[in-house]
Amino acid sequence: MTSLKDLLNLPRFSDLTLLNTTSDRLDHPIKSVEITETPDIEHYITEDCFLLSTAMVYKNQQTELIPLIDSLIQAKAVGLGIKVGRFLGTLDAAVIHYAEEVGFPLILIPDQYSLGSLLHQILDIVWGTRHEELSFALDIQKRFSDLLIQDASNKVIIEQFSQMVKTPVILLNPYWRILTHSIHFNDSNNRADYYAYQIYDHVKHTDKQSGSFLIQDANRKDIHISLIPIKVHENFPHYLIILNPEHIPYPISNFAIEQASMVLSYILFKNERVADSKYAQEADFYKELIDYSAQNHHKEPDRLMNAKFGYIQSNYYQVVHVYESSLLKLSKLTPYGEELLLMTSRWLRHNIKQYFSDGLVFYFEQSKEIMLMIQAKPDNLNESLTKIRSDIAKYLPLNIVFSVGNAYPNLGQISQSHSQAHLVYEERKAQQEVTPIMAYENKGVFHLFNNLEYNDVRFFCQTALKDLAYPEEDSLIELRKTLHVYLNSQCEIARTAGTLFVHRNTVKYRIQRIEEILGLTVNTPEDSLNLRLALELSEEEQK
Repeated sequence: MTSLKDLLNLPRFSDLTLLNTTSDRLDHPIKSVEITETPDIEHYITEDCFLLSTAMVYKNQQTELIPLIDSLIQAKAVGLGIKVGRFLGTLDAAVIHYAEEVGFPLILIPDQYSLGSLLHQILDIVWGTRHEELSFALDIQKRFSDLLIQDASNKVIIEQFSQMVKTPVILLNPYWRILTHSIHFNDSNNRADYYAYQIYDHVKHTDKQSGSFLIQDANRKDIHISLIPIKVHENFPHYLIILNPEHIPYPISNFAIEQASMVLSYILFKNERVADSKYAQEADFYKELIDYSAQNHHKEPDRLMNAKFGYIQSNYYQVVHVYESSLLKLSKLTPYGEELLLMTSRWLRHNIKQYFSDGLVFYFEQSKEIMLMIQAKPDNLNESLTKIRSDIAKYLPLNIVFSVGNAYPNLGQISQSHSQAHLVYEERKAQQEVTPIMAYENKGVFHLFNNLEYNDVRFFCQTALKDLAYPEEDSLIELRKTLHVYLNSQCEIARTAGTLFVHRNTVKYRIQRIEEILGLTVNTPEDSLNLRLALELSEEEQK
């Protein structure tokens, strides 16, 4: 990168005179060179522009150059070169004094120069430098692309990048947690999480999520930080942190870092998609478990117990539906809402063991729903869920709510807890006020049947449900389950299909078969009540 200081040190420009004794802008890289004779040029130039002029419009009133200097400072120009001789014999001392006072480089150009020729000479140097920077940036892109093809890990990539820029580097996920860092932080006295916390604190208080700023290092000294968002997701980026970016050697430019960041975003995206494939398998296994539980009527699914997915033998199984309260009323999720739920599921997956030691998290891509499965009785369920709400809100703009199914001692009953959690979630949509934690509650009327004779209860169930009262055939078990969910879903086809993970037409066909078996219409008030009672009583009888 070529600066004014670099130019003035070149032999070919030895007859250009710097009229200032000091100026911070002398070290700024020149990105463009322009010739102008108009006073409002600040509106038409880019940052870091070196301006050339004969200043002929100021011939009879040179003090008007002072407002021009102010406007160029505002436009972040690197300096002003004025050709003397033809229009200005000499430059007014007041102008030189003001430029000195504000630290703006003022260059005196001798009369023998043609400004057009000088512009081309300077651009040859500037463009030659940019060509070198561009070549280096493309080389970095190629090297990182090769790492992508080689399936290199995040750690290898960040270490390679750190070696290129010759300064410490940290990679954070969207929750401001460290994914990996360069070898500079292996020293226990110089921990990467120390810097990550300071950067998170700075962003939280300034809302500045990119750019450069100062924090304190481990020795309480100011250190320059560059924070670069890496767009793996549109609204929730990862972050690349570069310490001491001012030490990055030439010819590494911002463009080179942008190229590396772009390839890094591809690598992170690919790694996340690989993880998503594994998570999808876990969600499919969970669906299979729910179906098996419903069809085999509380039978322990030994053949499905699979330790690789995190399931354990226990006497406590409970399902909790997790959602974002602001999304409950939407008929269709926006891309932002979908991304928010995906980020929620990933945060829960990474942190669930802090709250439930054997907890499992499942994300259903199609329905955009999150299910939490608890496999050990917690000391205080509501307290743990409240802590999750509080902790996740520190890193994501979330107000999550929990719909809680009942706990069961047998994994074969997990479909009941799942259905209950989903039904509570559906009920939330009709509520005006959304409570953070809402649990499924059985209807209180069933305790009235506690003192009835066993045979009377059984006769009532068989009369109301017929072949669906105590079914043994798989097809009848499936129809009984569909009837139970359909009634609990207020006889809505769509809600029933969503809970059962089946198509709407499948639900319609099953309800038709159920009505043929029962000889009645299941959604009439009187018949619906009898069926609900019979289903619950026959269910309790088999426990």
